[in-house]
Amino acid sequence: MENEKLIFTNSRGESLELGTDSIFFCNVSKDVGGIAGVTNVIYSTNSMGQHGDTYVGQRIEARDMDILGHINTRDKAQALQLRRQMLKILNPELGGTLTYEYGSFKRVINCRTFGEPKIERKSVLYEFSFQLECLNPFWREEDETKEDIASWVAAWHFPCVIDKDDSKSMIFGYRAESVIVDCYNEGDVSTGMRIRFTALGTVSNPILLNVDTEEFIQVNAVMQTGDVIEINTKYGSKGAKLIRDGKETDYFRYIDVDSTFMQLAIGDNNFRYDAAGGVNSLEVAIFYNKEFLGV
Repeated sequence: MENEKLIFTNSRGESLELGTDSIFFCNVSKDVGGIAGVTNVIYSTNSMGQHGDTYVGQRIEARDMDILGHINTRDKAQALQLRRQMLKILNPELGGTLTYEYGSFKRVINCRTFGEPKIERKSVLYEFSFQLECLNPFWREEDETKEDIASWVAAWHFPCVIDKDDSKSMIFGYRAESVIVDCYNEGDVSTGMRIRFTALGTVSNPILLNVDTEEFIQVNAVMQTGDVIEINTKYGSKGAKLIRDGKETDYFRYIDVDSTFMQLAIGDNNFRYDAAGGVNSLEVAIFYNKEFLGV
């Protein structure tokens, strides 16, 4: 029988597993609050003589989670050791992630311990309660989705048989060019992305254009062979960097002033790429997480 479980992992890689099968016992469906829904705030305006309000916009607030459970051992020495381990892992100085698992279903959210974790001995067992604050309230898939717009595809496979009398040339790879690619966002909300430009030769002023909205993001710079430029459009992480010979350089100042740090809307998002020069030497890939309101 599959049971729900939560795994908190801090930024040092130390993990705490919570579930009905764990020594840190927690019935996720009953003892955890805040994993399913979100709270939104609606902004509106009104004026004298107006009946009701006019909708302006809304925002989804940060997510708070309350977690209750007990240390499932009657051995006092072991319970004290587990209590110390728990307090160490839930160090408020460290950020972390919370992973929800139910069978093969998995979602991840960034979080941080908020307030004071309480671990108190009751009549038999130690009971614990703590709160997690998720400033980004959305759950996401564990792995990023990658969409290649222009890339080289390997065409040489093993085993390989070469006929010495064959006068035909052998194709080792070919360029897979998608003039337009659809990044379909199956999530519940719009989300940011990482755009990666890779230069296989000299490329000038690479650009990515949203065909539907006519928004674009362009880098006003010349890329050398082997250069990689990554642009992040996620809220709180917006920026651009150049990776050349393994060294990273801030490249935000080279972003065109008319560029938009585009978000992936829910559903279809059609993109195409271009460059002022060397477009056939440009590889473009988009990375993004599908984000969800609950699990």
